[in-house]
Amino acid sequence: MKVALFLDLDDTVFQTRPKCPPGEPVRPAAFGRDRQPLGFRTDRQSALLDLMFGGATVIPTTARNFDAYRRVDLPFSSVAIINFGGVVLLPDGAPDPEWDARVRPRALALAAELLAIHREAERVIAAGGLGVVCRVISDFDMPLYVVAKHPAGDAAALDAVQAAVFGRADPDAYFVHRNGNNLSLVPRFLGKERAVAYVIERHLGPGPVLTIGAGDSLTDAPFLALCDFSLMPRGCQLARRWSPAPRGG
Repeated sequence: MKVALFLDLDDTVFQTRPKCPPGEPVRPAAFGRDRQPLGFRTDRQSALLDLMFGGATVIPTTARNFDAYRRVDLPFSSVAIINFGGVVLLPDGAPDPEWDARVRPRALALAAELLAIHREAERVIAAGGLGVVCRVISDFDMPLYVVAKHPAGDAAALDAVQAAVFGRADPDAYFVHRNGNNLSLVPRFLGKERAVAYVIERHLGPGPVLTIGAGDSLTDAPFLALCDFSLMPRGCQLARRWSPAPRGG
């Protein structure tokens, strides 16, 4: 039976250096625009990746845009899901035209609103001297979502942006993704689970397929629920929410 593994990337199979276990050897897995390593995988993560690539079609399922995805140094060769499901890439790196035709009109219809939210976030950041970096993530000429990060990981500064701007967006139209130093406001027509369902339907047949999902954040839960089996790293956001506390001896 064919096996397909939908794989979140950041904080699932690699992470920034400060998040790596102290004292453990690591190797680069993702790079910045200056080609300096930004994401690192541990030996355990490398062993898991070897297992995945040895037995499954691995489908990246990430919030990264195309530029950031291309700077991940892993041997992907199948379709890929990027931008919180906003873009499905074919194996040659071109956008899947059928999926693009579904997403693009909705993304373009929200373009002015996303830019207005971004401007308001920038105003709040400047007025409060918060030092947060905020930008609209666009890909293939589509504005898709807004992301805010603090260069020094100041959670209180992100709390202020979330409370004053992102948290006031229409909850029927947007959801907030918050995991560590990553704060995003994402239109609800996006979502990794929507793209995963499409890829299962359009790209994995014919014949039966065993699907496995791997992710770390609460916003990964919907796509994990679509899969036959799910994986999550120990101690991740999902694990902290759903795992019971250890029992005493």
